[in-house]
Amino acid sequence: MTQPSKATLKQFLDAFTDISVIPVALSSALLTYYEAIANDPELARTATLKCKTVLKEYSNYNPEVVTRCSQFQTILDAPKTPQNLILEHTNLQTVTDTPFISSAQHMANLIVEEIDLADYIDDNDN
Repeated sequence: MTQPSKATLKQFLDAFTDISVIPVALSSALLTYYEAIANDPELARTATLKCKTVLKEYSNYNPEVVTRCSQFQTILDAPKTPQNLILEHTNLQTVTDTPFISSAQHMANLIVEEIDLADYIDDNDN
């Protein structure tokens, strides 16, 4: 699915709390819109304000609207990158685990062995 246009996202943001415009049957399809809005800083601020208002006064709203805002707020609050991810760029051509021999000598230590599986299967195991 292609990303909705900014105009479409703004229209969605204006109407997503109105069950008569976006019925409950379509709730499962809203995740794409939530994520697209979360990636736009301007729309994300607007959505955050709207959701916080609904969640603050949840007793005044339809339970479906409260659920939508809760799910939306979770996506808005989620970090954009994993917090436990360590990014480190290493040039592997300059890395060696054996600094006293060349990479060609190091590869000479590699043993490739072909085995015949038939040697390990007993004819009586049928």
